Amino acid sequence: MKLPDDVGDDQAILMSDIFPTGYFAADLAEVGPGDTVAVFGCGPVGQFAIASAKLKGASRVFAVDSKSDRLDMALDQGAEIVNFEQEDPVAIIVDLTHGIGVDRAIDAVGVDAEHAHHGPAARQAKQKEQQYQQEMEQVAPKTKPKGKNWRPGDAPSQALEWAVMALAKAGTLGIVGVYPPAATSFPIGWAMNKNLAVNMGNCHHRRYIPKLIKLTRSGAIKPETILTKTEPMADVIEAYKAFDRREPGWIKVALDALRG
Repeated sequence: MKLPDDVGDDQAILMSDIFPTGYFAADLAEVGPGDTVAVFGCGPVGQFAIASAKLKGASRVFAVDSKSDRLDMALDQGAEIVNFEQEDPVAIIVDLTHGIGVDRAIDAVGVDAEHAHHGPAARQAKQKEQQYQQEMEQVAPKTKPKGKNWRPGDAPSQALEWAVMALAKAGTLGIVGVYPPAATSFPIGWAMNKNLAVNMGNCHHRRYIPKLIKLTRSGAIKPETILTKTEPMADVIEAYKAFDRREPGWIKVALDALRG
């Protein structure tokens, strides 16, 4: 797809897949003007899901994660941040929406979800330790082939559970976090009894790129602000490893062939 000359390289690489996926997530969740939205996972896709919800007119966006750098970026976007290692994300979201819950929720985590290890939410996770262990054995029977790298989250269905529980009755859940065919856990009883709509899938990027180009050229959004690192192409493997370990500051990385 040919890009206009006034779209820079850093903007373009983010419009190739990450920005479209975040916008697609907001579409799946049926975000509209005045909606309250909860985004679970504030990595690159989650950050663009927050931005896209704002572009679609959401009145409030709650960003749920445990990494301070990701929550800080979400806060800079105008989201209300929830650190699940410090507070119960469902309880705080329901409380902040006057007992109702959010209109829309987005799962931008997928199978790499992690449960709380501290605070009030950790007590609930302890009760489901066996369930999470079984889920991990289903979706990732072989883990950590490179030591600290390439490990799954310790609670594959956690983001889904929190999202369903945080939604108001007749709300909509959009899922762009990736789940393999082996993943079979979903809180269908709660979803059904709350009359929730659930939409999910993989993004058709080319469908969204023309719209995102217009938004970028108009100044409505600056996608390059999501970039936190630029590394030389020769360091690609180490860059992937640092990103996989979720090290602070590694939210989204650009690889530059001219650096070395």
